[in-house]
Amino acid sequence: MGILNSLLGASWHDIVVKYNWAGGPNGWADTLLNVISMVFWVAMALVASAGTIYAIYVGIKMARADSAEAREENKKRMINIIVTVILVIVLILFFNLFLPMILEVLPLDDGENANLGGNTGGKTSIDAIVNTAKVLLRVA
Repeated sequence: MGILNSLLGASWHDIVVKYNWAGGPNGWADTLLNVISMVFWVAMALVASAGTIYAIYVGIKMARADSAEAREENKKRMINIIVTVILVIVLILFFNLFLPMILEVLPLDDGENANLGGNTGGKTSIDAIVNTAKVLLRVA
C-alpha cells in the first residue's frame, strides 16, 4: 500500500502532516486515517470476492433457467451485481487514492486567511482548482 501511495504522490499521512491535524504525524488523526484506509482496502477485497461469487451463482442460475422470463430476470440481477461491485470499488479507490491527492494540492489555510483572501503564498482558489484538475488528469 505504501508503494502505491508513493507512486500516486499523496497519502493520508502526507495530508495529516501538511495540515497538522490532531497532533501531526503519529497523532490520533494519522492513526485513525491509516486504520480507515486499511479497512477500505479489506472491504474492497471482500466486495470484489463476494460479488464474483454471487455473479457466478447467478450465471449458473441463468444457464439452468427453464424459461426466457427466468433468464431475463437473472440477466437483470447480473447487471445489477456488476454495476454495484464496480461502483463500490470506484468509491473506495476515490477515498483511498484520489481524495488525498486532491487535498494535497489545495492551498493551506491557517485560519488567518478566511475565504482565501489573506496571505496564501500567492495561491488562490483558482490555482487550487487548476492544480486539482492537473492531478486528476495527470498533467504536469
